[in-house]
Amino acid sequence: MKFVLYKSYNNVQFNKFGWPIEIEPVESNPSIEYFILENDWDDVDLFFDDGAIDEIAEKCDSLIDYGEDDYFDAGKCRILLEWINERLLKPAAPRYKEMLEVLKDYCQRAIDLNTGVYIDL
Repeated sequence: MKFVLYKSYNNVQFNKFGWPIEIEPVESNPSIEYFILENDWDDVDLFFDDGAIDEIAEKCDSLIDYGEDDYFDAGKCRILLEWINERLLKPAAPRYKEMLEVLKDYCQRAIDLNTGVYIDL
């Protein structure tokens, strides 16, 4: 599982769907910032156990699902940021809150930069 913030689209290619294509390693492209989750499936399960994935998919008109990915442009990041802010008011496991805080930061920065965030579950 990973979150990817596009700080700009310099040196970034796009696929046929208009999504940015990742260029690795991240050190070779300062336009991209990664947050890679180490306990991959355990971390994904935190999102599913909470019902977050279904809510995000519905609110953001996304196809994100277990084992899937999606790109959230600045407009979708605004919607996602609202959902994250509401969700952070509720009790949650520390690891889950940490992931939401990172995603919140990435969404806010994507909005400010008029870029986007890629989420790979």
